[in-house]
Amino acid sequence: MRVVSSCAFAVVLVSSACGSKGGGDGVDAGADRFESLIIEPGEARVTVPLGDTVTKGFLVYGVDGDQRTDITAGCGFTVDPAFATANGGSVTVKPHGGQTALRATCGARTVDAALFVTISGVVILGPDTPANAQQIFQGASAAVDVARTPTTVYPIDRAVAPVNLPPIDVQWSAAGNDLFHVALTSAFVTLDVYTTDVSAALSVGDWDDVAQSSAGTELTFTVEGLSRAAPTTRYVGAPVALTISHDAIDKTAIYYWASSAGNIMSQTFGATTAPELVRDSCTSCHSLSRAGTRLGYSRCVAGDCNELWAGFLRYDAPSARWVEAVNADDRTIRGSYTTFAPVGNPFPDDSQSLAIVSQIGGSLGLYDPDTGAAVPSNLTEVASHGEGAPRAALMADWSADGNTVAFASTPHLGQWIDLSDGAIATMSYSFAGGVHSFGEPRMLVKDPITLAGGVYNNFFFPSFSTDGALVVFNAARSAWRSNPAPAAGQRLMLTDAAGTWIKDLFALNGGAGDNDITWPHWAPESGGDYYWVVFSSERDYGHKVTAANSNPSCVANGVRQCKQIWIGAISKAALARGDADPSAAPVWLPGQDPGTTNISPFWTAGLIVN
Repeated sequence: MRVVSSCAFAVVLVSSACGSKGGGDGVDAGADRFESLIIEPGEARVTVPLGDTVTKGFLVYGVDGDQRTDITAGCGFTVDPAFATANGGSVTVKPHGGQTALRATCGARTVDAALFVTISGVVILGPDTPANAQQIFQGASAAVDVARTPTTVYPIDRAVAPVNLPPIDVQWSAAGNDLFHVALTSAFVTLDVYTTDVSAALSVGDWDDVAQSSAGTELTFTVEGLSRAAPTTRYVGAPVALTISHDAIDKTAIYYWASSAGNIMSQTFGATTAPELVRDSCTSCHSLSRAGTRLGYSRCVAGDCNELWAGFLRYDAPSARWVEAVNADDRTIRGSYTTFAPVGNPFPDDSQSLAIVSQIGGSLGLYDPDTGAAVPSNLTEVASHGEGAPRAALMADWSADGNTVAFASTPHLGQWIDLSDGAIATMSYSFAGGVHSFGEPRMLVKDPITLAGGVYNNFFFPSFSTDGALVVFNAARSAWRSNPAPAAGQRLMLTDAAGTWIKDLFALNGGAGDNDITWPHWAPESGGDYYWVVFSSERDYGHKVTAANSNPSCVANGVRQCKQIWIGAISKAALARGDADPSAAPVWLPGQDPGTTNISPFWTAGLIVN
């Protein structure tokens, strides 16, 4: 059940500009004869119950000296439709918190009122939660006892989320309590949730109202608990703050490898339904084209994992299904990691494409993903160049403009899946006169980096941002994938495309410790305040994915617990200021299966629904 309440608050004065709409005939025809116009209330604060609306009346007066004339009927009213709708001076305010303006247009003259909206309410979750839970907590006195105080374990304090992230599942420790109150507060939200569970998630509609009302501010979660057997004492946990950004990420598809199940899965961002199977029997790496119409994968064939074979899928829009263009079982291409030329280079659309494959033996090769045929170029030769050549080359990523390829370069010949002493290199690409040409490699990141956690000397998994300005990559203190344990370190770092600076993403990485973070890629450009990086990590997802409760199939696959997909924000303003760490703590990707190890997430720029 849900109980909601509302009240009125004091008012403050602001002015704002909105679109206008002319008034009708009659009173407004004489609006110009007045010395001034006023609207009442000129400033209003309205509290709207969650999931409901409130009607507020406004009047417009023409003023001459001490005389006021009601001219409301002759005025037209406009307001931001996200906040309210206006029918004359009667304004229906929606459950969308924030600040906006109501404009009255009377003939050729306008006057504005400031409208501040707060959403508020009480939500009761769970069949065992007493209907009078709010009164129980109001009658209890706060006490201090570390052993009895709930600790919020998700969301992570100081995390940043896009405004259209699906509902946050708040999680906390019971600490000997069996009734809980979660207070959600921001500048325009006051919401109280009561439950007997140790987690709580709002409905999609209610969460959307809360998130939209908190955009650009911090939404604070404060959990307190009590024992129903001794309800006179409550224990208040420390607040956790989540920044809700103005950025809304396009609801496009994320493709990832559920490695413990051997499946490539797809999850449309924002969906609350289960992820969908794209391809099974995938025993190694996959990649997705930026347009979302090409997918590369690799697998062991006939149980022989000493060699891997690459395959390609192509999305067929008329049938809305993936078609196997090159089946790895046919053993056409001996290779693993793949990347695709973006739309427009060298072809005008995605009906044709090129793919770079990390070939067995530690070289890169250019292929036609529709036939599996090798495409003539100088790639294999050039990729082996660089300091201390010949070098091995693997893990390529093609920039969105198609002009540059980033890859991992190592002085150890033969490395083509696992690697050590890796550097991040780039090389140019051009297509002219029917010839595919790659330029000499340039090392972006090559020297060891010393941090609090140790010396990081192995760099791999480079990925270009959608605007080509940045490269995110993995850094480790030992060889990548020293089976069965993950490499020591494995955190994300950032460099600009010119390699003039390198930043450790300290907040995103969870501090100086090791959270087995790998496979970074970028969300489609939001055009907002942040870049968004999607990656895999073994860090706890609250108390729902930990080493203690992970599916045994994940552990058997070589990790301590099921790796999950996370979304991290990188502040554009912090980058412009030159901050040492432009990142924030991440949020868990809703909708994924917490019982599988989910790695190598690719976020397509095109909407593909399986």
